[in-house]
Amino acid sequence: MLTRAGVSSKVDSSGQSVGRRYARADEMGIRYALTVDHDTLEDNTVTLREILTTKQIRIPVPESSVLLVELTAGRTTWSELLAKYPNVEASAADEDKKE
Repeated sequence: MLTRAGVSSKVDSSGQSVGRRYARADEMGIRYALTVDHDTLEDNTVTLREILTTKQIRIPVPESSVLLVELTAGRTTWSELLAKYPNVEASAADEDKKE
């Protein structure tokens, strides 16, 4: 889906915690990260995280590529998405990053 939408993506299958993966992405300057987790299989959503605020939202999988294109093209803002989609609180894995 991401490739068809023209979004460059990489899969991090390092086996490290999500928090450590986010930290690595932050160091590389990756603005947005999509995370597929156990909830994805149940509710067909993914977590979208933004580097500057480190805030996270849950978005439907079918909308994920369109939303990334809209964000990167400046046709929507992170603030607009924060208002529209459910926020996700930082998990214990994200706290690993702070240590």
